[in-house]
Amino acid sequence: MGIINDIELTEYFSLYEFECPCCRRVMLSPDLFARLNHLRMVINRPVYINSGYRCPEENKKVGGVSGSYHLLGMAVDIHVKDFLLFDLLLFAQEIGFNGIGFYEKKNFLHLDIRPGQKRVWKGSKLIGY
Repeated sequence: MGIINDIELTEYFSLYEFECPCCRRVMLSPDLFARLNHLRMVINRPVYINSGYRCPEENKKVGGVSGSYHLLGMAVDIHVKDFLLFDLLLFAQEIGFNGIGFYEKKNFLHLDIRPGQKRVWKGSKLIGY
């Protein structure tokens, strides 16, 4: 028996990478995925998904905010090995992610496609847009 969600979406990503760790459900915005795939092509390095879709239970468990875009399949937390996080942020801005969270201590970026005004933050502090 195969792994649930073991579906190759592109040469860079498979569906299971975006699934909720507790229930294995997946919601993935095509727009979010297109931008993430573009980011992968531009930086020419593997992009690792720390967190994709989260069901309400998982979001609460990890301390996510109640209106998290992870709940809608519109956000991912990523890291790239041997790549400066700030440089990754600059590429993400150029590609057009609307929400970018910079988490230096844990070495990951939150990327989302929220509607409306763009926001960039470091930890809990707004730093841009």
